[in-house]
Formats: sequence, structure tokens, C-alpha cells
Amino acid sequence: MTVKTKLTLQTAFVYLFVLLMSFLLRNYKSNIHYQWIITFISIFEIALICYITRKVDGEPLSSIGLRSVSILDIGHGVVLGVVLYLLYSVPIELFTNVSVTADYPLPFSEMPFLYTILLVSFFNLITDEVIFRGYIFTKLNQLFLSKWSVILINFILIYSINLSMTLKFNGVNMYGAFITTVLYCYYLYYFSRKSIIPLIIADCLVIILRAGYGFIIWDAIYRLF
Repeated sequence: MTVKTKLTLQTAFVYLFVLLMSFLLRNYKSNIHYQWIITFISIFEIALICYITRKVDGEPLSSIGLRSVSILDIGHGVVLGVVLYLLYSVPIELFTNVSVTADYPLPFSEMPFLYTILLVSFFNLITDEVIFRGYIFTKLNQLFLSKWSVILINFILIYSINLSMTLKFNGVNMYGAFITTVLYCYYLYYFSRKSIIPLIIADCLVIILRAGYGFIIWDAIYRLF
């Protein structure tokens, strides 16, 4: 078996497994334990990726972007989060009737908000980054020379996962997945550290900004002009 064949089979196995889990999750949306099911599956998927990387590939976790957190990572994550929020919200709110930001910020004292940040952002989003911008992105770069080919395939794969959860085409979600993929992949290409930690931080920040706290950014922009 050639190296490329092995890489292709491994990548296909990981993706099909994640796709299957997404279909299964869709059938549990009405279950009162849905959030706990997401948490369990997310932890299992992360553990599977770590196992394949360490035991099957014999590579350190840093090879898929899992590195210790640095001050630089936090700074990059904040900048990426703000840029992604603006790229996502400005065009949509200017050219469509769809609002992507809550009208009023949710108080941090509200448990549902904290629950969303700690559970969905940390477990669900970190799983997406480990799988798609960590493992699959790394394998695609070993299979293809063209950066745009890698970015396009990465986008198609991650958006297909989203479709498997909703079974409905959504232009807004497609746009969000595309700009997120382009921004994050180019970050990984052009920063030598190649850590996915800033991407996870950016994801969490976008959730907070879309929960209504984006008014801080809009207020700063209005003051400038």
C-alpha cells in the first residue's frame, strides 16, 4: 500500500465516521439529554483523532495543531474572532433581512448562556477544529500541492457535515462555513506555529459576540466614524 493510499483511506475513515455520528445526533435532537450526548460523542471523536495520530501515524499531537496555549495564541484568537465576526455579520446584515446577532446581550449570570459557552463552544467547536483544521487539513496537505484545493475540499467536507445535521440547504450557513474555512486555513498556512488553539478561541469569541456582545465592536466602529 502506497503512502498516499494509506492517507486517503485514513482520512476517508475519519470523515465517514464523523458523518455517521452527525446523522445519529440528528435523530437525538428531541432527546432531553441531547447536550450530554453531544458532549460524549465530541470527547470520543477527539480521543479517536488523538489515538490515530499517536498510535497509528506515530506522530506527536502538535502535528495536527494541538499545542500548549501561549499568549500569542490568545492574541491571535481574539483578532481572528473579531475579523470572522465582522466578515460574517456585516455582509449578511447589509444585504439580507437575516440578523446574525442577538438584539440584546445575554447576561453572563444566565445559566443557559454559560451552558452554551462551556458546552457547545468548548466541546462541539473544539471537535470541529481538531477534526477538520487539525487532522483532515494536515492529511489533505500531504495529498495535494494546491492550497486552494485543500481549502475547497476542507470547506466541502465540513459543510457536508452541517447538511447531515439539518438536511436543508442554507445560504447563510454556507457563507459562514466558507469564510471560516478560508480564514482559518490561511492562518494555518502563514503562521509557522500552526496551532489550532487560536481557532478554538476565535470560535468561542464569535459565539459570545453573536450572543449580543458584538455591540461593543459596533459602538467602537461608530465612534471612529
